[in-house]
Amino acid sequence: MTWTRGLLTALAEHLHAAGVGVWRPVGPPYTSGETAIMLTRLPISPDRAIALAAYGADSDDPTTTDGVQGVQLRVRGTTDPTVVDDIADAAFDALQGWQFPAAGILLATRKLQAPLGTDGSGRWERADSYTLLVHRPTSLRPG
Repeated sequence: MTWTRGLLTALAEHLHAAGVGVWRPVGPPYTSGETAIMLTRLPISPDRAIALAAYGADSDDPTTTDGVQGVQLRVRGTTDPTVVDDIADAAFDALQGWQFPAAGILLATRKLQAPLGTDGSGRWERADSYTLLVHRPTSLRPG
């Protein structure tokens, strides 16, 4: 498993364990009563979902194994505009200040939140970006 996939999987597993949503990388489709947790993209269904995606590192010093990695949680709720905030607030409660050194996460903090309006089905969306202080050794930066 690549480092990025491992990082996003650790986040998905943590959100699942905290009761924010359901992480099921294989198995039956998500039901309408679940909040799906996916990597990279939002599924068509169910309505409530979280997509996790890594994006550009703010700091990636070639001389140290510690750096900063951005992660976006794209959150979708229902046609009720309060549901998307409820899901994002639950994710914040689970992630703000979280540390998981086994996955290389030294500290997670929310950087910003942005409303995205509604999708083509009238479901409200929001994007929350988190800054992760990470430990990421490589072949040229052994740690």
